[in-house]
Amino acid sequence: MYFTHFHRADSILKVGAVGGGSESMPPPESARLAATSPEYIEQATEPEIRDWLDYFGPDAVLLTGESPAPRAASTLRRILDDGITLIDPIGNSPTEGLQLINNVQFALAPSYPALKDVIERGQDEFDEDDVVYLISGLLDLSVNTTSLSTTLEGFDEYKSVVSSDKSGGTYVHIATRLPAGYRREWDGMTIVGGGVSAGHSGNPLISLDCRSDGNPLTRNLNPSRLGLRALDEVGRTRAQRLREAGFSDRNAIANADPSTLMELGGFGQSTVERIQRSAKAISGNEVKRESDDPLPYGDPIYIDIETDGLTPTITWLIGVLDGTSDSDGFMPFIQTNPEEPGRAVEDFMSWYTSNASHRPVVAYSGRQFDFNVLYKHIIEYCPHYEEDWASTYRFDPYHWAVKEGNAILPGRTNQLEDVAEALGYERSETGLTGAAVARAFQRWMVDRSPELEPDWEQFKIYCEDDVRALAVIYEALEESSRIVSTDEHRQDIEKTTSQGSLSDW
Repeated sequence: MYFTHFHRADSILKVGAVGGGSESMPPPESARLAATSPEYIEQATEPEIRDWLDYFGPDAVLLTGESPAPRAASTLRRILDDGITLIDPIGNSPTEGLQLINNVQFALAPSYPALKDVIERGQDEFDEDDVVYLISGLLDLSVNTTSLSTTLEGFDEYKSVVSSDKSGGTYVHIATRLPAGYRREWDGMTIVGGGVSAGHSGNPLISLDCRSDGNPLTRNLNPSRLGLRALDEVGRTRAQRLREAGFSDRNAIANADPSTLMELGGFGQSTVERIQRSAKAISGNEVKRESDDPLPYGDPIYIDIETDGLTPTITWLIGVLDGTSDSDGFMPFIQTNPEEPGRAVEDFMSWYTSNASHRPVVAYSGRQFDFNVLYKHIIEYCPHYEEDWASTYRFDPYHWAVKEGNAILPGRTNQLEDVAEALGYERSETGLTGAAVARAFQRWMVDRSPELEPDWEQFKIYCEDDVRALAVIYEALEESSRIVSTDEHRQDIEKTTSQGSLSDW
């Protein structure tokens, strides 16, 4: 059966407002597809599959690939909760080609006759502005390694059916034989990869948030973060050994007698201690400290930046949250005019040097991105602040906890959103991702027509979410500390922390 529908009693994803006070248009309706290759379902354990579903909380599961997969489809039908739709493009049972999932319209076209039927039905059932996600395995990608060019095989025939002047609806085409992350316009048609090898051969599992505005958003998850393999020091071999010994879930390992685990081959005392601390962090949704290294002295300034991509030419929004106990204020330093690329950075530095230059600047993964980008744009657009930035006290909780091994963070991954959610933080319902925000600003840089102007209030709420999530993580690290910050001079403290310096760049 192509579409199989199950009932889900309640949504796994729960969201809440951040309290920023900004008014904006409500986010578009969205249906989440969790995409997987049959190979992943066939080799994964049932706890891993359930863990995957729990992580993404999908409205539907999409089986990708090029061949029928009755075994994987049967496994999913048995495991999926009621209310979750199974989309099996190469299933053998005939079915209706249209399906409404969470108020988002989907169409399934496993063959060209089915594609023609979908388009003809759309002429009668859809208005021009109705967004329809059309799922098929009719397109494939061919790469010419000599010319470094790509060809979309089957596109000419596909387009001849779809691009009828009489077709109703606006289609977004999800191609299940294209890789995850593929997204391109072909002759005005939006083609999105469905994840042909999702979860298999080192490829991540993906989800597609199919939004009613026609802008699908993608999330990734490495399969190694599911089930017992989500624990530190546990790979495939140790996970198998633990399951064979009767430890089928993380909670059982967290509560096990350490001596019992040490009796298993390949589990020394230090390894068992690390595994159990990791299990307790994830199962108990709490930070587990691994060292006595102190956090910075002083009330932090939490920041998060929005740019035009991973190789930024502009930092157009800097979200700031004052970490003092008597302040709950979010400050967005924003520049909506791409012709003034340095304005937001200069405004932030003007505020910081005047009000908080003695306090640490905290950014999650800041050493990898935020701190480097800000330094580059200060040099480029407002070099009179270079010395001020060089003397700032910069602290990256992710680097300190994960890279330096000072703490084990809860969450299925160490991403900001996952860790904060595990600690109880509820995000706003903006339906945005960092990549989507960057893409919207990129379009605005090229074409500043009114219909392409981003929803600035939604973007500020999204950024505020990130800095408030960062504050939740930092406060959890503080509460887990084995030692308490003293009144030592800031420069003395810097010598024993992960303080960045100008030489880092």
